[in-house]
Amino acid sequence: MRQKSFLYETVSGQLREQIRRGSYVPGEKLPSVRQLSRIFDVSINTILQCFRQLEAEGLIKTYARSGVFVVRPKTPAPLSTVTPLFPMLPVEVSLSERILNFMEPHIDQSIVPLGIALPAQELMPVNQVLQTYRDVTRAAPQEAWGYTHPHGYDRLNHQLARRSLNYPVPIAEQDIVVTNGCMEAMELALRAVTRPGNTVAIESPTYYGALIVLEVMGRRALQIPTIPGQGISLSALDQALRRGQVDACLFSTNAQNPLGFTMANRQKQELVQLLARHQVPMIENDIWGDTVFQGPALPAKAFDEEGMVIYCNSFSKSLMPGLRLGWTAPGRFHRRILELKQVSNITTATPPQMLMSRLLESGFYQRHLQKLRGSLRSQTARMVELIRAHFPSGTQVAEPTGGCALWITLPDHIDTEVVFHQALKQRIHIFPGAVFSPGRDHHNCLRINAGGPVTPELEETMARLGELTRRL
Repeated sequence: MRQKSFLYETVSGQLREQIRRGSYVPGEKLPSVRQLSRIFDVSINTILQCFRQLEAEGLIKTYARSGVFVVRPKTPAPLSTVTPLFPMLPVEVSLSERILNFMEPHIDQSIVPLGIALPAQELMPVNQVLQTYRDVTRAAPQEAWGYTHPHGYDRLNHQLARRSLNYPVPIAEQDIVVTNGCMEAMELALRAVTRPGNTVAIESPTYYGALIVLEVMGRRALQIPTIPGQGISLSALDQALRRGQVDACLFSTNAQNPLGFTMANRQKQELVQLLARHQVPMIENDIWGDTVFQGPALPAKAFDEEGMVIYCNSFSKSLMPGLRLGWTAPGRFHRRILELKQVSNITTATPPQMLMSRLLESGFYQRHLQKLRGSLRSQTARMVELIRAHFPSGTQVAEPTGGCALWITLPDHIDTEVVFHQALKQRIHIFPGAVFSPGRDHHNCLRINAGGPVTPELEETMARLGELTRRL
């Protein structure tokens, strides 16, 4: 299954075809960047990307103060449309207002919630968790009442560290800092290893929450293409690193949101080694890692021998969003993260940490994960069947390896922001693909949530959503 090409690749393909058909002959000057920007209705940065790709292929040559000219083409090896010869240019992120507008309808209880990726409450052991919460706070009220150390509750940190005993490079208990969810962990990590104006490499597409963090913190984004079924293009990342374009990376290697891929352990190890050679830190968002269908998946952090990976995770997706309980293992950046945590909010609430330490100690959380993985796997498979049955011909679905997000690529002429507004009129909430990238990519993609049981009512909703897209 092939992923949608980047916008600059589409434009490059059209220019390449014109050159090969003789519309532009060797020695002829191409239109200016601004002219081509108007012709193709794309940004100037996109045209610059096209020029760099065509020049790398040997089709054009740029001469300072003279322009861009067609040269006699060689016979190059076919280029991959997934992994370009060079990385994209860093861009400013400006999406937060649009993203918040797309999120807002989720609070309406009368709307079918297909927009926010989250397992349904029916899959969670709500009563057992709340009973345990009461038990642990009643048994140790003074402990629950007070602060913990800024790095977290010792018994929780001990249990979190134990989960890494099978890693090639286990996480030490002293390396863990408990946070208020995964988002705080990522924010602290970005503050620790980057400054305003720095460039952070991200996957394309990537989780829109990561884009909001980059925007609010004044960091630029450099999109790294992904290979369907495999994950981050290491060759494209290597080129960006060699060019000195990357100050830090923000990646997910397990059940990535929205594509759902899980990188092979060998690729994770190569990724960590590549970044270590260039001494570029990686922030790993592993929030969906516990839901990988095939069972526990090693994060990239498991191969981190030099402490360059800042691992971030939480229990928000796998157990209870309302706990707002996450953690980070910052490696060599531990002291800086701890300082930032103390300045930010001193420490994380004690009772949720007491609860999770009990759930981990008893084995309850692990037993719950086994059930959750099975439920999510069957639900996502059924939702994929419904999409293939009801959506337009040519629709593609990236089948996830974990989590409950489904990334759907519709025929190119469909704008999923239009789909969003029309679906909302039918009381259906989805998320358009354009906000999973800082550029204008993925306009015909959408992400839907497969976190709920597939009931007859949901099947009917998917049929209506499919009919809506077929009419566009």
